[in-house]
Amino acid sequence: MKRTLFVASNRLGDAVLTTGVLHYLLETEPDIPVTVICGDIPKSIFEAIPGVERAIGIKKRRISLHWPEVALKLGPVFWHRIVDFRGSLLGFLPGRHRHIWRGGQDDIHKVVANARPISLDTPLPPRIEPSEDELKATQKWLGPKEPLRPILALAPTANFYQKQWHYENYLRLATELTAEGGILEGARVAVFGAPGEEAQAMPVVNALPEEQVIDLVGKTTPMEAAAILSQCTLFVGNDSGLMHTAVAVQIPTVALFGIGKPAVYRPWGERSLCLKSTPPGTPITRPTDSADAQEGEPLPFKYVLDEIEVFYRRISEKTSP
Repeated sequence: MKRTLFVASNRLGDAVLTTGVLHYLLETEPDIPVTVICGDIPKSIFEAIPGVERAIGIKKRRISLHWPEVALKLGPVFWHRIVDFRGSLLGFLPGRHRHIWRGGQDDIHKVVANARPISLDTPLPPRIEPSEDELKATQKWLGPKEPLRPILALAPTANFYQKQWHYENYLRLATELTAEGGILEGARVAVFGAPGEEAQAMPVVNALPEEQVIDLVGKTTPMEAAAILSQCTLFVGNDSGLMHTAVAVQIPTVALFGIGKPAVYRPWGERSLCLKSTPPGTPITRPTDSADAQEGEPLPFKYVLDEIEVFYRRISEKTSP
């Protein structure tokens, strides 16, 4: 029986950005099941994709000993196709067709670069499509569906502190956007964060009214977070894997960028907005040597608020009947 081996990233964001390629392979070769190798964190997302026969999560070990271990788990298979976004030893396993990541460029977005190993010149945007069962399971956090009450998704965390806009800004943003006359008047606010990110996320949760806030900090798998995000109205967050997850479930997405590579990792598509610090590449953390805590921020609150409002109104006009 033919089988495809798909080697994705350990990191959530990079892994999510390869889901478009995976869906393309599953749709063009629907009778060929896929085995996915990825990190433990994004594993739940790949497990949920129909056509994925097996998802194996790995943890890095010294001198790359994790690769021989994975090869042993895979067993003696002659692969129909090997797609390796890690450039790993698995790319040398017996196989008929090989597509090996050779590295990207700092001026080419990942959804374009990811398509090139399989000889496509067109972008393959990330895709996550929660099942009906997965959507029903979100009632645990969201309660019964409230079609007239929007949900603002906030992700105030990131994998590096210099990528984090101050939590007070996120709190103020939630207050302004959901206030009377705001673009999301009366909305609930879902706050996301991974285990270990409580210091940045929980001040937002704790300061919002209990009846308004949905506390998801450290409580969901990436796939559960994706299912919840798919039911949200608008996402605002830092440069993170969760931001790419929001794009993958096709909700309007605003990303705040400081350090990093927005040309490569900005949110993809017309339903997204990338706001960058001034000057570009400046950490978006709040300066600590200013008499006024908000003075001189590389990503000023007023600028972010105004841009989000303009963006959301434009998106709403396009989608309204």
